[in-house]
Amino acid sequence: MWADVRRPLEEAGVAVSAPDLPGPEAEGSLASWAEHVLHAVAGPMVPVGASMGGYLVFELLRRAPDRIAGIGLVGTRAGAETQESRTGRDETIELLRDDGAQALWETLGPRLFAPGADPEVVARAREIALEQGPLRLVAALEAIRDRDDSTSLLSEVRVPAVVVVGEDDQVIPPAEGAAIARALPRARLVRVPGAGHLVALEHPERVAQAVLDLLEAVAT
Repeated sequence: MWADVRRPLEEAGVAVSAPDLPGPEAEGSLASWAEHVLHAVAGPMVPVGASMGGYLVFELLRRAPDRIAGIGLVGTRAGAETQESRTGRDETIELLRDDGAQALWETLGPRLFAPGADPEVVARAREIALEQGPLRLVAALEAIRDRDDSTSLLSEVRVPAVVVVGEDDQVIPPAEGAAIARALPRARLVRVPGAGHLVALEHPERVAQAVLDLLEAVAT
């Protein structure tokens, strides 16, 4: 998903790591993902996460705040699941186990993109999703379902931050990203018109520029 964001960052001389999560064992917890990242990347880092990747950014902040030099949050939220949404996750997990990844895509896929999204981008997202397989997707849903509430953490984050929202996001309303940006002491909000939930796929150039701007803020 990050390939078209990664390329301009590396061309600008940025060292980029994109860990494969939920990992070979398909562990269903943000804690295990965070430990994997902390062991895979040496020294200070600037984690950038989209949707559930944003939840992982918060977990990294909890576990190793001294190693976090800046953060990027794309189409994510700070709150935990409600009881209703937890029930919805459980139902989706059952759907995956019973009917496979294609059934999940048919349910969720249409909501991921802005109206009139490039069909090639939609096809690419579908391919990425189906490649994961039910086991990895279930692990991801379990991690999302069981995450901690990070709302109170926001005011404690003293490093530079960028919050990117797609103005047509149907999964996580852009107002939630705007609220995160207001709560973070050193955040900049970037709104991307014509983008849905998967901003990094629909408009990778905007996300790459937002990250480059964040890194400049980290360096100053």
